Amino acid sequence: MVDSTPAPLSDLINAYYVKLGRGGEWESDSVESGKLRLGWRKQSIDDINAGRWDLIDEQLRTKDQGRRVASTTSDLKALQIIAASTGKDIWITFHKAKLWWTRLTSGPVERDDISKFRRTAMPWCDRSLLGRLLVVSTLPGKISQLQGFRATVCRVHEIDLLRRTLSGSRSELANAIAEHRRILELDLTEAIKGLHWQDFETLVDLVFRAAGWIRVSVLGQQVKAYDLELREPIIGDRYVVQVKSRAGLAELRETVKEFSNKDFRRIFFIVHSPESDLEGATEIPKHVEIVGPARLGELAMDAGLVGWLRDKVS
Repeated sequence: MVDSTPAPLSDLINAYYVKLGRGGEWESDSVESGKLRLGWRKQSIDDINAGRWDLIDEQLRTKDQGRRVASTTSDLKALQIIAASTGKDIWITFHKAKLWWTRLTSGPVERDDISKFRRTAMPWCDRSLLGRLLVVSTLPGKISQLQGFRATVCRVHEIDLLRRTLSGSRSELANAIAEHRRILELDLTEAIKGLHWQDFETLVDLVFRAAGWIRVSVLGQQVKAYDLELREPIIGDRYVVQVKSRAGLAELRETVKEFSNKDFRRIFFIVHSPESDLEGATEIPKHVEIVGPARLGELAMDAGLVGWLRDKVS
């Protein structure tokens, strides 16, 4: 029976990347069936499980016309690693733009109608121990680059990096960066609270423009309400952004009545100084997003507007 709970990674010593079939032909089946599928069609299971490596080496060299080429040595070593792997080893692969990982049972190499295989001790997992989805684009480059390996098996040398990736933890440097960002976000929040209302409106406009959205028109230009209509350039969805210097739940409800979700995909209700009933509001329509100074500070940072805000509070 396969244990569905990933084991802790404290005992991780060896880790390997495996390519599951030519062109990834066995990726889906391996992930779904809890197997690590392997090729070596002309080598018998008895020879592999008995460790008759000299015989298998001779067979591989015969395939390569008697020459001991690099691929012969690589094929033999890869097969030995798979056959000898224990439950302490971690195996990783890439499938559907995600990293998947598992451990193997202590059983032998087996065969079914598809290929030879070894059973996994846990289902192939595409999340860290903390639940983070292991999307390739978010992985460290030293890990994601393994998907370009052309042979069947290679050792993962960055063990500490892989352990952090699979556990969901961060390095000391990453934690330091996160802490500096948190402090900067707090400073930006205070800076935003101190902006003149015209600068606040300009900041909102700059944030959405930096995100690539197109400003279609200015819907209103009142001192306390500066409304923008935006269009997402790829899909063409329409959005409305209403900016308030100070607002509570009553103002939000008026905005929701004014702009139908049939006409606008989303309403951004951005408030310089939100009142307490707005900060604690729970029954908010799904197409409405309240953006206070803290969230706007995060967006301003991502939009590269730190210098702009610094100048405004100088």
